[in-house]
Amino acid sequence: MTQESENLDVSVKEHFQWSKKKIFMAIAFLLIIIVSIFVLVLTIKDKTFLFRIIRDFFIVPLLDIGFWAVLIFLLLMVIQSLIAPIPSELVLLSGAMIFGFLGGVILGIIGSMFSAAITYYVSNKGGRAILEATGEKISLADRMISIMDEWIESWGFWAIVVGRAVPVIMFDPVSYAAGISNIKPKQYYIATLIGSIPRAIFYAWLGYIMLDGRNPQVIKDLKQDEFEAISEQFNTIFFVIFGILVLMLVFVNILSYVREKRNENNK
Repeated sequence: MTQESENLDVSVKEHFQWSKKKIFMAIAFLLIIIVSIFVLVLTIKDKTFLFRIIRDFFIVPLLDIGFWAVLIFLLLMVIQSLIAPIPSELVLLSGAMIFGFLGGVILGIIGSMFSAAITYYVSNKGGRAILEATGEKISLADRMISIMDEWIESWGFWAIVVGRAVPVIMFDPVSYAAGISNIKPKQYYIATLIGSIPRAIFYAWLGYIMLDGRNPQVIKDLKQDEFEAISEQFNTIFFVIFGILVLMLVFVNILSYVREKRNENNK
């Protein structure tokens, strides 16, 4: 091995080192991805799976427990943020079905702030550890780091605001992207609050009209055709958001690849 190679190896080791905390967070991050893929597969196989789970284990139990429903709703918003393929948008829809339009908006904003904080923390502590450790071997991860850092670095505050406010952009990937970037926490939380307001209003309205403005209690006894219709609406929203996420990832990596080739040609 040449002296130059030895120096390179030493440089790489100094750049990234595993610790017990980083290993724990990296394992947690990978488990989240595995569980997320499993949920996604079930949603594809059964068109009523997503709404049935949300209705039977989320909406209906919260309808009759009063104040505790608020606390549980916020807790589930946080839990949801760690299961990536289930968009927070679907939980926001459910909020309007439980608490009505105004209640859905208010709790949607509060829940979004809690979930954004947790996702940001997990990504900040574990996400970059994985990406930096694999970046030299997996060009996809390396390109994602480059583009995400550049995007947040260039637009900063407004990148978060737009990412939150535009309804079809998934909420949680923005949190993960911010977590592995260098954006300041204060900027992140203020931008999240501003962007979460129009988003919560939009999805609360959408959830409210899914029940045609009827009393939330009707969701307990939906006829089969009504149940299937709402399930289809849930799935449509889910796959539109998920599809846009995939297209964004493809675009990001194509853009990065083109830049790499252009830089090579200019040398």
